Amino acid sequence: MTEVRFHRELYAGTALDQAIELYAKHADIARADDGEHVVVTIESAKPGRAEKVARELGNYALGLTIQTRVNTAVAR
Repeated sequence: MTEVRFHRELYAGTALDQAIELYAKHADIARADDGEHVVVTIESAKPGRAEKVARELGNYALGLTIQTRVNTAVAR
C-alpha cells in the first residue's frame, strides 16, 4: 500500500478527483480528507505498481492544477 498526502494549497481537489478516476483502472485507489491535505491510498497486487501509480497520479493532478490556474488567470 502506498499513501500520498496532497496539500490543498498546491493541488486542486477537482484535479485530484480527475486523476483518481483516470488511474483507478490500474490500482485500487481511495481518497480521504485530512485537514489541509487530501490523502490518497493506492493498493495493487502487482509489486511496485502502487508506487508507480502514485507518482503518475501526482504528476497528472499537478499538471491539471497548473492548467486550471493558468486558464483562470488568462480569463481574467
